[in-house]
Amino acid sequence: MPVRPTTYQTQQRGVRITVTDVPTTFSDDGEELGFALGVMRQLDALVQEALVQAPEGGAVQLAYAETVPPPDPVSLELRRALRLRRINGAQMAQQLGVTPPVVSRWLSPDYHQHGMETLRRIADALDMDVEVKLKPRKRKTAS
Repeated sequence: MPVRPTTYQTQQRGVRITVTDVPTTFSDDGEELGFALGVMRQLDALVQEALVQAPEGGAVQLAYAETVPPPDPVSLELRRALRLRRINGAQMAQQLGVTPPVVSRWLSPDYHQHGMETLRRIADALDMDVEVKLKPRKRKTAS
């Protein structure tokens, strides 16, 4: 199915928002099918940001720019720990009494909701300790 850029328009809280160049899926016969889930999430974030910045009754025009969030460091660390222990996701799921899709979600670089209790359970199963470290944020430099 082809993907072509289209324009998305919405009006919320008295603000008219237009987003151009939105990747939209079309059927082979040219019927617009809609947006992929990731595109929908990005559009929602753009709209929410526009609502914060725009005056009521105003209009905002934006160009869609796909952003890729950085991978979750906890997920990456969990993957490293499983490799170190030579355990796959299915084995971890069995040890913890959860389904393999649950472990797969924990290992996904897009998942950002790991709970401390879950991390403790995983660490126990791997015979490891959990270490949490807070550090100062890197300051963004003005361009």
